[in-house]
Amino acid sequence: MKSKIKYIISLLIIIFIIVIAIMSYQGLLFFYPGFNDFDYLILNVLGDALLVGIVTHISSKNIALYISKKEFDRNNKINITINESRNSIINYETFMNIYENNDSFFAIEKKEMETVDYIYKLYDYFLKTLKCDGTEKQLLDTILNIPFFIKHYDDNNVIECYREILKKFDPKNKYNNISILKEIISEEDIKQMQNFSNIILHIKHYTIINLNNVEGCQLLITADNKVISKIPCLPNHSYDMYMYFNKEHWIDNIAFTFDFDSKEYATNLLSFKYSNSVEEINPAKINLKDYINIK
Repeated sequence: MKSKIKYIISLLIIIFIIVIAIMSYQGLLFFYPGFNDFDYLILNVLGDALLVGIVTHISSKNIALYISKKEFDRNNKINITINESRNSIINYETFMNIYENNDSFFAIEKKEMETVDYIYKLYDYFLKTLKCDGTEKQLLDTILNIPFFIKHYDDNNVIECYREILKKFDPKNKYNNISILKEIISEEDIKQMQNFSNIILHIKHYTIINLNNVEGCQLLITADNKVISKIPCLPNHSYDMYMYFNKEHWIDNIAFTFDFDSKEYATNLLSFKYSNSVEEINPAKINLKDYINIK
């Protein structure tokens, strides 16, 4: 609306100047016929003013646009760090908190994510159904934590471990809630716990921090060019990403945002090969004297 008014005013001014020039040349109203020295002076002043105005407007607009673009680029520069963390999911309580946290994301295949969803709902059902404390609470925690601790046991098979509990543990039903647990847990639950244990014991934890306090972006996690997870990275915010795959993949972390002209562009922040195998790497022998001049 404002630009239309600006154009209308500019057009009216031009028309007014043309009308005055014609009236002056024709000698209408109080003007003498033809152009005299005063008319030439006025036209010269108007021409110079018009020319200076146009040049100043274009120059000011270009300078303002350049400054605005530089300021936009400075404030909207993607500044995200992605680091692998040593912290892992150590027990079911940690898992439940992570799953319910809006700042935590799982970058895993659909089939494995269905297993994670299944176990969360199962644990949530157990915890809301079995209200216990004291020794009984300790026993329940130990049973629910088997998928997280199984690698520390002599028998590292989750299915066999749970079957042993169902058959032999607490035969006299001393602990009411444990007895209820033995009744409501199914064979499918146990199989899913085995799958879940394999995921949780190999899952990798990454911390994602958006260091830009002005602008956010959309972060896509891809495995062999297939989108696995989407993370909306808000300004000055941190996130946790838990990644698991059952085979090797090439992982890309791609940030999407908009430039000064509102056009979307992508930046590949980090690429690496994901693998569950643990490779032994011989340490490099580096002599600092070869790189630092020590006096």
